[in-house]
Amino acid sequence: MQEWLLWAHAWLLASVRLSVGLAMTPLFSAFSVPVMSRLIIVLALSGLAVPLTLAGGKASLPPDGGALIQALGNELAIGLLIAVGVHAAFAALTVAGRIADIQMGFSLGAVLDPVSKGHSAVIATGMSLLGVVAFFVSQAHHLLLAGVFRTFELLPLGQPLSMGGWFEVAHGVGAMFALGLALASPVVVALLLADVVVAVVSRNLPQMNVLFLSIPIKVLLGLLVMSVAVRFMGPVIQQVLMLPLDLLDRLS
Repeated sequence: MQEWLLWAHAWLLASVRLSVGLAMTPLFSAFSVPVMSRLIIVLALSGLAVPLTLAGGKASLPPDGGALIQALGNELAIGLLIAVGVHAAFAALTVAGRIADIQMGFSLGAVLDPVSKGHSAVIATGMSLLGVVAFFVSQAHHLLLAGVFRTFELLPLGQPLSMGGWFEVAHGVGAMFALGLALASPVVVALLLADVVVAVVSRNLPQMNVLFLSIPIKVLLGLLVMSVAVRFMGPVIQQVLMLPLDLLDRLS
């Protein structure tokens, strides 16, 4: 009976860590995975993670309800850090897409889409879906799951998390903006030069409507530059996809 209670306790703590760390990430939300499917996946992965803790003898039953609540809070904090780390990678692509949307003028359509009657960020949505597809195609999800399971060995269930883990995730969030700007830099530079040309034209032809002249030029130029630059984005996208794994290593 004692062994069954210990196993159920470890399964409960592992479920809290994984439910927050994985079920709230874009890996599930991007493809609209049903809630029941998320629950089944989390429970199955939690059952696989329990032996990692029980084998090392690092799990023990809480002496009272207060200790159980504290252990659940620790697992919730670790799960949040895992979720933020995974979000940081995909948010880097979203940041790049939103910068491109603003520069190309698609942000005007993001205010209100006349078709769906809602908000729509064209390039940002496309970059986010591209990141999720590239994540699975490159088999990076295997490495992510291996890193998540490794946290059960280095951070046993119920163990409090030090402040160093929060600082490492904050560093990863800073890297998110740097990588996003690096992905969007070709479009930013090209459209900045286009703005300079349009400004010179408007200076010499003040009667010309600069807004309606610049929008189609910037859209065509931005799409052209993105289609050419995507061939050279491989190293940066690789750093983006490896960002959650680096954060998990530092967290551990």
